[in-house]
Amino acid sequence: MDNFNELHDVWKQAKTPAPNRKNNLSQIKTNKMKLKQKEIKHASVLIFTGIFILGLMLSFDGKLQTLPIMSAMIIISLACFLQAAVMFFNARKISQIDDSNTPAVHLQQWLDFREFQKKQRRWNMPVYYILLSVSLAVYLYELLKAVEFWKMSLAFVLTYSWMLIAYFYFGKRELKKQDAKMDGIIAELKELETQFQ
Repeated sequence: MDNFNELHDVWKQAKTPAPNRKNNLSQIKTNKMKLKQKEIKHASVLIFTGIFILGLMLSFDGKLQTLPIMSAMIIISLACFLQAAVMFFNARKISQIDDSNTPAVHLQQWLDFREFQKKQRRWNMPVYYILLSVSLAVYLYELLKAVEFWKMSLAFVLTYSWMLIAYFYFGKRELKKQDAKMDGIIAELKELETQFQ
C-alpha cells in the first residue's frame, strides 16, 4: 500500500500546469493586427502622396508643364501607387492567416507569409527606390537646369543623401522591427505547438 501512496504523491507533484494558450494567442493576434494596421497606414500615406504629387503637377504653370517634368511626376506617383498596392496586398495576406487553426497549421501559415515577405523584399524595395531615383533625377534636372551648376549639384546631393539615409537607415530599422514582431509571433506559435503535441 505504501508504494501506491508514494506513486500517488509523485503523480500529484508531477502535474504540469496547462499551457496558457489564451495569453499567447491574444499576443499573437495583437501583433498580427499591428502588422496589418501598419501596412494599411503606410499604404494610405503613399496613396495620399501620389495624389498630392499629381495635384501639384496639375497646378504648375505652363513653363513647368514640360513632358520630362510631367512624366517624372507621373512615374513618381505611379511608384507610390504600386508600393501602396503591394502594402495592401500584404495586409490582405496577413488577414487571411486564420487564428482559429491548430498551432501547427497557424505556425505554417505564418512561416509561409514570412517566406513570401523575404522574397518580396529582395525585389520590391530596390525597384521602388530605382523608379523613385530615376524619376527624381529627371525632375530635378529639368526643374533646375537654368540655375547655376553648384546649386543643382547641391539639390542632387541633398535629395540623394536623404534617399540613401531613408533606404539604408530608416528602411533597415523598420525591417528589423517587422522582423522582431514576426519572430515573436513564430516563436510563440512554436512554443504553443510543442505544448499541444
